[in-house]
Amino acid sequence: MDEVITGCVNSLFMGPTVKLDLTTILQTTGELQHFLNLGAARLRAEGPLPEEASEALIFAMADELENHLRMKRDQQGTASISDLRVWTQAWIDERQEELTQGSLPGGDQG
Repeated sequence: MDEVITGCVNSLFMGPTVKLDLTTILQTTGELQHFLNLGAARLRAEGPLPEEASEALIFAMADELENHLRMKRDQQGTASISDLRVWTQAWIDERQEELTQGSLPGGDQG
């Protein structure tokens, strides 16, 4: 009988086949509130939106951040908690700056 290889999926370890748990990463790195604040600022900047559109905007931001973290990990080859914190902070800071400068019109995130 073939051996079955099992493993523990650690959402903070960004291995090539591990699904990224963005909420856990944001909580662990201390960036959850910053992400939520950015989302609230984006929603205010967009003006009144239906609930579905508001949710879509926040999920799009989460997808963009997840893609950013995967790209950075791929460039570096590995990702520690410290790396994730730095990359997340930089992404949030960039988006906040773009929002402040008004370069995120109509919800376009880049």
